[in-house]
Amino acid sequence: MPSWKNQIVPINKYIRPGKLLNGIKKIVIHWTSNPGGSAAGHQLYFSEILPAQNTQAVAEGRKPTYASAHLFVDPLEAICIIPLNEVAFHANENYTYVNGVPYRGVDALKPNANLLSVSVEMCVEKDNTISVKTINRSMIVIKDLCTMFKLTEKDIVRHFDVTRKPCPYPFVKDRALFENFKHRVGFLLRKKDKYPGYLIKKGSRGDYVIMIQEKLNVSLTGYFGALTELAVRNFQKNQGLKSDGIVGEKTWNQLFK
Repeated sequence: MPSWKNQIVPINKYIRPGKLLNGIKKIVIHWTSNPGGSAAGHQLYFSEILPAQNTQAVAEGRKPTYASAHLFVDPLEAICIIPLNEVAFHANENYTYVNGVPYRGVDALKPNANLLSVSVEMCVEKDNTISVKTINRSMIVIKDLCTMFKLTEKDIVRHFDVTRKPCPYPFVKDRALFENFKHRVGFLLRKKDKYPGYLIKKGSRGDYVIMIQEKLNVSLTGYFGALTELAVRNFQKNQGLKSDGIVGEKTWNQLFK
């Protein structure tokens, strides 16, 4: 089962033209740059509000807005608003020019990224940050997309990489955050369920902790803290295992059987 739900918006030439993609070469990640906006709020915007605004703009002789994305992710849910085999308007603006030509930085997506990619928008908190929960959920969504379309973490690109628009801004400001994001998606794609051979307990860090957290639906921090310990203890209790909060071989095998 995918890690998102479908709430598809009606066909509209400015938002969902209904045109099939030419292929899916990359996953383009964005941030909404809309403080406090939820995934459901953006679905409403693209299904009702923007179409109404565009209708009014055309009636008044103004230019309509071409904009959309396939998926929106917030701390609680992910919503797909454009079918994954259709075009969305998300990464083909003329933001930067080089020698008089619009910049296009990802060769596989030339000349128009909208025809060759799926887009994922991370929602922004009221303080203009992307929450850890949104980033974690986005990792899982993108992992599922990679599996679906036979892509790897190397096929994850920022909007910035395509047109030089500073989006998603935190991943542009600090490239290490973006590289860590891709690394964790890659680990989830290639993870092995074999017990690593040592106890994993409170205070542990690393990718094996992420595996446990994903399985127990705990935030993917990579750090075994109090919340992870509680989730492990509850799992052990429910499975009739020794409830000590330590993930040893028996608990690991039960988690990943």
